[in-house]
Amino acid sequence: MALVATVLAACTPKAAERQPAADPEGVHAPMRKAPVVRGTDENGREFSSTVLNGKWWIASFFFTTCPSVCPALNTVQAGLQKEFGDRVRFVSITTDPETDTPEEMKRYGEGFGAKQGIWHFVRMSADSVRELSVKGFALMDPVEPEMHSTRFVLVDGEQRIRDYFDSADTARVAQLKTILSQLKAD
Repeated sequence: MALVATVLAACTPKAAERQPAADPEGVHAPMRKAPVVRGTDENGREFSSTVLNGKWWIASFFFTTCPSVCPALNTVQAGLQKEFGDRVRFVSITTDPETDTPEEMKRYGEGFGAKQGIWHFVRMSADSVRELSVKGFALMDPVEPEMHSTRFVLVDGEQRIRDYFDSADTARVAQLKTILSQLKAD
């Protein structure tokens, strides 16, 4: 009898709501837990990626005075936001916290059409950026810490790293779009 009650309870709407959504086709199994991103956002407020629990998000690194790869990376990201902003969030971490004040990050984000609450620009100490990039996301070469990656990091709603996508590789960006298209809108 207890077994029947357990089976019936599992079939209730509340139990169905608790079931994790199926993974999008083409996404890798979880690689490892994503680090928590903490810093000051483009509005001068404290930010923590823990507010994104339950949401998929994309992490990237940039700096506002970068003349080459950052504008290209953020142009791709702006397109992703336009197409999938109802399904995924974006967290862009500056690698130049001395120059990139909240005001500068806000201005920079506006230039790419960043939507408030969808695309977050985050600033933290240079040491924290290095730690986050090298150990947390495994993106930066510890020998050349001034270099930052052009890859996006896809993080799932359980805060696990699922894959890396080079923003300059159109085939990989297409794969990312396929995955994002399968996520449910907020």
